[in-house]
Amino acid sequence: MNTLVVWLKELLDTFRDRRTLLAMVFGPVLLMPLFVLLPQKLIQRQMASAQASQVRVAVAGAENGPQLMDFLRASGEVELIEVGDPEAAVRAKEAEVGLIVPVGFEERLAQGGSSEVRVLADEAKLTYGSQSSRVQGLVQAYAGNVVAERLRARGLDPALLSPVEIVSVNVANPQQMGGAFLAMMFPMFIVLWSLVGGMYTAIDVTAGEKERLTLEPLLATPAVRSQVVLGKLLAVITTSLIALILAVGSMLVSVALFPPVGASQGSGFAVQVDPRSALLILLAALPIVLMFSALEMAVCLTARSFKEAQNYIVPLQFIVLLPAMAVMVLPDYSPSLGAFAIPIWSTLVVLRDILQGQISTAAFAVMGASSVVYAALAIGLAIWQFGRERVLFRM
Repeated sequence: MNTLVVWLKELLDTFRDRRTLLAMVFGPVLLMPLFVLLPQKLIQRQMASAQASQVRVAVAGAENGPQLMDFLRASGEVELIEVGDPEAAVRAKEAEVGLIVPVGFEERLAQGGSSEVRVLADEAKLTYGSQSSRVQGLVQAYAGNVVAERLRARGLDPALLSPVEIVSVNVANPQQMGGAFLAMMFPMFIVLWSLVGGMYTAIDVTAGEKERLTLEPLLATPAVRSQVVLGKLLAVITTSLIALILAVGSMLVSVALFPPVGASQGSGFAVQVDPRSALLILLAALPIVLMFSALEMAVCLTARSFKEAQNYIVPLQFIVLLPAMAVMVLPDYSPSLGAFAIPIWSTLVVLRDILQGQISTAAFAVMGASSVVYAALAIGLAIWQFGRERVLFRM
């Protein structure tokens, strides 16, 4: 009963604190969709603008390939600019792509030989690389026309060079495609908000109480210290879960309403999480929420003030981000069963597999059991910290 009283008291203080409410509601609901959507929309708009506009091509040696120039102009995709130094023009951003046609280009082609052209681009620029690919495709199309004319001149069908037509078929269904996209970033967001969601509450119920000198009256109540700790811990867990649910929900809605780049209509892309997967995600995240909440309380209790406690929390965020980034860059990595006992890392991999629809029961069991053990150890650390007078009354 005392534990529930402390829990309700801390929740009431939490909902009165504007700073905590902003972190718990404003961040998940508004900021996280911006992190997902804004980069996607900016890249999408930039790429669409680049594809819709003509490519400015700085050409040196246009007189060496008049037929090639006519072919490029007829495509309507390029704007040819004759310059002496295409590389300098590209570097100066006077053109997106440079083209160098060597002397004797068309003469060698007319004689049945081959020649080369150089396509220059600044690959460090995202759109310049795509524009270079467009120009290369046009040059290859021109080369294909030359080959076809040569074959016809010899009474041969150009189709002889293409005896096999390759048809690419994606066997993944729309849900699997959407799950693959979600698995790239959502595990990191889920684990990160498991830490950040209750951060301000954890600071407030420990260092904040010490700073306001309200911890001593609470300890003077009939509630024993373990009950005080558990009540405060329940408050941190509650705010963490609320923030986590809000963050995941807002991101799912955002991605469903505004599909990412490459997921246009008819592309076989669907973002949805079925009830079973949602339950598994919650079960996978719950132990790590417990662990982070207890760790935050244990760490923040050593601080003298709210500001000092914030500084102590920062390293915990890096502990989350490092394995999260590793999972993002290794989407197809399949660890051994024993690796699922590694804290944080195992949760990230399990969340990824759940979203991809390929979770292993054994892997989930190992991760769940080990995470519960780590959470219990963290809770024990928090209770132990509350029992140390030197830490509890450090001012």
